[in-house]
Amino acid sequence: MQVKNRLRWGFALTILVGLNACTNNDIDPNAGTTTVVPTKGSADFTKYVAVGNSLTAGYADGGLYRDSQLNSYPSILAGQFTTVGGGSFVQPLFTEAQAAGAGYLKLIRVPSLADPTSLITSIAQVAPGAARGGTTANGSPLLTKFTDANQNLGVPSIRVSDILTSNYGLGNPYFERLVANPAATTYFQYMSDNLNGATFFSCWLGNNDALGYATNGGTVPLTPIELFTTNFTAAMNKLTEGGRKGVVIGIPNITTTPYFATLTVPLAVAQINLALNNPTPAITALVIQTAQGVRATKTGDLLMIPNALEYAKIGSTAVGTKAGSYGLSATNPLPTQYVLDADEVTALNAAITAYDGVMKAQADAKGVAYVDPNTVLNQAATAGGISQGGITYTSSFIQGGVFSLDGIHLTPAGYALMANEIIKGINAKYSATIPQVNPANYRRVLLQQ
Repeated sequence: MQVKNRLRWGFALTILVGLNACTNNDIDPNAGTTTVVPTKGSADFTKYVAVGNSLTAGYADGGLYRDSQLNSYPSILAGQFTTVGGGSFVQPLFTEAQAAGAGYLKLIRVPSLADPTSLITSIAQVAPGAARGGTTANGSPLLTKFTDANQNLGVPSIRVSDILTSNYGLGNPYFERLVANPAATTYFQYMSDNLNGATFFSCWLGNNDALGYATNGGTVPLTPIELFTTNFTAAMNKLTEGGRKGVVIGIPNITTTPYFATLTVPLAVAQINLALNNPTPAITALVIQTAQGVRATKTGDLLMIPNALEYAKIGSTAVGTKAGSYGLSATNPLPTQYVLDADEVTALNAAITAYDGVMKAQADAKGVAYVDPNTVLNQAATAGGISQGGITYTSSFIQGGVFSLDGIHLTPAGYALMANEIIKGINAKYSATIPQVNPANYRRVLLQQ
């Protein structure tokens, strides 16, 4: 069946009605929510080092930039650690002159139902401010170097499977900027060098070993559990060397993020029927390509926000194989990379469970704290969300306050909520009383011009 009218993705915008875009608040990282006298318990926070990926670096809004770095969860933690003897915390900050860093997304207008494409056109790209010229092996712009001693070792895109790869810096600009010899330095070596004198660590690795599979519709392989186990064990052996204490954070539930939870198959089907003036019989499913063959969508199949323009082509006979209506016929199905199908969701969640099992087992074996990030993120995904200080935070795209404009990474408020969850885990494990922060002092999504 040919859908003559281009699909109107107004349904995606209905979820944004009533959006309250936030302005920046004065940030007081030590403005806690309790009045308990801070104590360090059995841990030593004199020198804190954070190991991890984009979530550790402070990545937000599809990029790494100065403001996102300043609001990273390790920066928030370090501020609270100063109340119990923690020292200064060095991050590889982009300078104020290069504050745009690697570039990022910004919200330039409130999406409107009058403009069906405004879910996309309301978000603009800010150009990189720290590109130094040249590219990595895969074409990414090289960024201004920071090769001094560093305590926030977060590297966007890095997987546990990458930490022992000697030439990893040749393909990742975020790691390339941190090392003098990207062709020979492994992340493990970089981590080891910067642990000198460290008394406490956080480790939030593992997300990217699953994330690429999910965001590419199952077309990018998951990290084999054997490799994950070998590399994560090596990292933990180094991190806990000499009895060093710390905290390990598990892997968030990927499929409940706005990236996957905003544009749903039922909403897409409803919009198609609306565009066809409610035909009889009504369209009840999309048609997709899966590893098992072509089939109609079913419960558990997930669409993704960045593919919204691709979904807008559904029904056309001018795209895809051109043999039938795109995404509605068995001869012209929606390609597999545009849908994370139910079987792939099962495989994804099984892998995450296995990875988390390794991470928790290592944390338990080494006697360090383990924090499940889904305790707070799953609560944000409920209808009631998280209520703190008179503010409700949810996982809704843009207006929820927890997730940034890329639909995966957190806002400063989201990182503050996560920092509080980590502080709870640290306090419980080490009998400490580190104060939490007030998430209301951290911004959510900004409406910018």
